[in-house]
Amino acid sequence: MAVRTIAIEAELKRCLNSPYLKLDPTRKTQARGELDAARDLFRKAEQSFQADDEATGLKQAWGAMFRAARGLVYAAGYEVDLLRCMEIALEAHYLGKGLEMEDIAELRRAQELVGPPDAALARARAFMDKAARLL
Repeated sequence: MAVRTIAIEAELKRCLNSPYLKLDPTRKTQARGELDAARDLFRKAEQSFQADDEATGLKQAWGAMFRAARGLVYAAGYEVDLLRCMEIALEAHYLGKGLEMEDIAELRRAQELVGPPDAALARARAFMDKAARLL
């Protein structure tokens, strides 16, 4: 685990030295708003799936996960512009504290916009629930 922690810290430093992740403590105040937006997108995804609009529902379910993840990154005091740097920030601040590598893998998987509606909703709900507990 120590080697993994060192690797995560090195990746975090690399992201912070890039234009894709920067310290921004003012973002902490926006974290809950991101979670609210995630919940709204989740409701829209449910409605889209009920209307047999699978493509839109998958995008909205992914969007719900993205907004919940961005809320966590904001809560850690960062502004983020790249999904990989978002994942690194999540690993650095929340891994083993309520978020696991499988959760981050599910976030990445959701971006593919594939899978049955029930699975997409379950994945999004589980991620949002974990994010809510961490905020």
